[in-house]
Amino acid sequence: MATHHPLRPLPPQLPEGLQYEVTLLAGVLEDALAECEGQDFVDKVTWLRNAVSRQRTTGSGSVDELLTEVGKLDPDVARKIAYALTAHCLLLNIAEDRQRIKTSRMKGRAGQVDGEGIVAGVSEVTALIGKHDTRRLVQRLRIHPVFTAHPTEARRRSVTQILRRIAAELKRFDEIEVDDALIQDIRRRLVEEVTNLWRTSPFRPTRPQPIDEVERVIGVLGHQVFLVVADVYREVDRALDPTMAGGREPLTGAFLRYGSWVGGDRDGNPFVTADVTREAGRRYAEEALGRLEEHTRAVALSLTADPASGAPVSEELERSLADDRARAPEAAAELERVAPEQPYRHKLELVADRLRATRLGEQGAYDGPDRFIAELALVQRSLLDGGNPRLAYGVIQDLRWRAETFGFHLASLEVRQHSAVHRRVLDDLRPGTAGDVTALAQLIQDGWPEGTEPTSDEAREVLDTVRAMWDLQQRYGPEACFRYIISFTTTAADLLAVRALVRAALTDEELADFRLSVVPLFETRADLQRAPEVLEEVLAAPGERDRLEAAGRELEVMIGYSDSAKDAGLLAAHVALHQLQGQLARWAREQDIKLTFFHGRGGSMGRGGGPLNRAIRGQGGGSVDGRFKVTEQGEVIFARYRSVNTGRRHLERTVNAVMATSTPHAEERAWRQEERFAEVASQMAVASERRFRDLIDAEGFAEFFTLATPYDEIGQLAIGSRPAHRTKARDLSSLRAIPWVFAWSQSRVNLTGWYGVGTGLATVGEQEGGLDLLRAMRREWPFFQPVLEMAEMSLAKADKLLGRYALELGNDAGLTEAIMTEWELTEEWLLKVTGQESLLERQPALRAAVSLRRSDIDALSLLQLATLARLRSQDEPDPFDQLVVKTTVAGLSAGLQNTG
Repeated sequence: MATHHPLRPLPPQLPEGLQYEVTLLAGVLEDALAECEGQDFVDKVTWLRNAVSRQRTTGSGSVDELLTEVGKLDPDVARKIAYALTAHCLLLNIAEDRQRIKTSRMKGRAGQVDGEGIVAGVSEVTALIGKHDTRRLVQRLRIHPVFTAHPTEARRRSVTQILRRIAAELKRFDEIEVDDALIQDIRRRLVEEVTNLWRTSPFRPTRPQPIDEVERVIGVLGHQVFLVVADVYREVDRALDPTMAGGREPLTGAFLRYGSWVGGDRDGNPFVTADVTREAGRRYAEEALGRLEEHTRAVALSLTADPASGAPVSEELERSLADDRARAPEAAAELERVAPEQPYRHKLELVADRLRATRLGEQGAYDGPDRFIAELALVQRSLLDGGNPRLAYGVIQDLRWRAETFGFHLASLEVRQHSAVHRRVLDDLRPGTAGDVTALAQLIQDGWPEGTEPTSDEAREVLDTVRAMWDLQQRYGPEACFRYIISFTTTAADLLAVRALVRAALTDEELADFRLSVVPLFETRADLQRAPEVLEEVLAAPGERDRLEAAGRELEVMIGYSDSAKDAGLLAAHVALHQLQGQLARWAREQDIKLTFFHGRGGSMGRGGGPLNRAIRGQGGGSVDGRFKVTEQGEVIFARYRSVNTGRRHLERTVNAVMATSTPHAEERAWRQEERFAEVASQMAVASERRFRDLIDAEGFAEFFTLATPYDEIGQLAIGSRPAHRTKARDLSSLRAIPWVFAWSQSRVNLTGWYGVGTGLATVGEQEGGLDLLRAMRREWPFFQPVLEMAEMSLAKADKLLGRYALELGNDAGLTEAIMTEWELTEEWLLKVTGQESLLERQPALRAAVSLRRSDIDALSLLQLATLARLRSQDEPDPFDQLVVKTTVAGLSAGLQNTG
């Protein structure tokens, strides 16, 4: 066993517990590598990490010299070094995640209130609007995360499972009695699992199919998320009134709902078909029913109270039990034999049997979740009538909350398709109708002429997708699949097109039993600006006002952060999104419409990522109002729901922010700030967008991008079912925002998270009194501060020296200098506005996290740069070199903790 630990990170100083686990894991990794590859290999890894560390801290050795040395490495050795560095980053992530959870718990035990938790949020709101109105606000909360597949999610599922087992081993340190024997056993298991990690390829052998992605999402929804929601409701209930919590009726309903695009999003993904959507919906439902059955049986086993011991059964429950016994006499007789005189257990066991029948499609199945929830309520009423509120509002309440949250569908499956596809299908069915609001409204009202049949495969697939939605609703209830998202909505006709196609797909009888919500997705900056006009045109169409009334005057609008930022740059896109939210919120109030914004946020800073709770607090005045819906994508899902504890922490912060943003005080403050700063923000946005467009519209930029980043190499990774481009054309306009951001983050330039921000800030800051105004905006405007923080974090994860080397691979000195000039300008003005001397100066925890990984990340970047330079000079790419780059891509994703 090795006696020294060259993989141990150098300072910064870490909390004692984190330092211990970081050091332990580094030693474990070294031991595993030494056993698998030999000490000589460990020494090579140590040499590279130490070399890049010395270069950064003392300037010893030039980057050119290091690139030359790295370029001499055998490709297989280079690949293994890259994977060793990757493994180290993955282990650091686990240790940091544990430290965050332990810190939060320690504060709680010491009586400190988490300022971003539920208790603090309820206290903040209660102080503003009083206890009564706070409870009313909680009753109308609706928080709706939507899981989506991630076409650049670089972590393989089998690797994720190993990491979870490693985290579970570390958790054994938290046991009360930890002796030397236990420590040695934990270390033995850690070396075993890290060896398993080393021997597991980080790459999938084949590209995952959509159903594989469905299973990955189910693995999170059916486990961590299913468990954590009841904990969140309990915390809200306790915060509202700790008196007799659990022994009185809860003060909160089930306000969380989950959705999924995985298996329903076919925008540019030919592999998501109507049959895939049917199978996805079936699997989601199977998991929901299976988990509800499992938890119902667990509650049944715990609810052994009997009438003779003070738990009488109401007449209503007696009648229900009699019906159950008549329906399943054999099961009822067996229950009476093994658990006589335990009617509550009997009832719930028989309920669980009906859930099983529903899952398997057998006789006795429920016709939907409402009846199941009603039976749980019946049991609760009986317990209450018998004087047992603790039993009524204990584990059975947790089960009821889960049933209300997940129904029989687990996650409401949402269909998404590009508006251009609908236009082509309409032209196939009836040329001339696409884009004609009047003609489409007529088709919706009167139906299609008899004999109308699709002639193209695309048209048949679109109509079959509608039928798949209908099939899922019939089997699992309307919530199973009823939303239809339209990508790149530009006109009112785009929304009416979907209703017209639904009319073509279903019979009049089927339509009467079909629930449909058509959701426009506004993505580019120009589309965002047109959104209010488009919605007005839609409501002016015949029949649309009636549909709005039938929907309880509820309307959902999706806004895209990804493509708007790719189109206009970070600053201009966020200003446009913020202004749109304010405009539409006012419009909805005037129209008496309950408007829900669906935020299409990504994981990276360049796609609207960053701390979600801060972003929520920065939303436009009146745009939240108790309702918040947001996408959570691939890598973000894993980060936020890695464990039940991390999931709880994430949801608590989300609840905190949604409540705080939904008070009249918060809305009025937001309106005042927007009125005060709107003109300045627009001025910055115009200048920022102009600088951004000048860059990406420059001649040769597309080729420069593909040479300066590992974009092509990323496309070779089997890491998602969805192609990187929406169409066969390989230009920037068809390139999805996610791989666009991913490629720039890999190059250590991170251009999408900051480019143009410096120009925007300088445009205002260089005016008389401008700097003071920018600082006031940062202090007083919740919208502006998170935008600056996004740019700051993007620059902190970037690296000027290594980034320049990457840009020089693009062979365009003019574009390289344009980027470097804006880089310097952005950093200069961010530091001026924030009053710092260095990036992340006021965020020591983030600075420590970046610094902790710096040697690994820099070494991975050097390996990537040296190999890319060699690949760019080859007529035919060497597959061994390509494998090295692929490995560095996975490593940098783990170290930087974001892909796209």
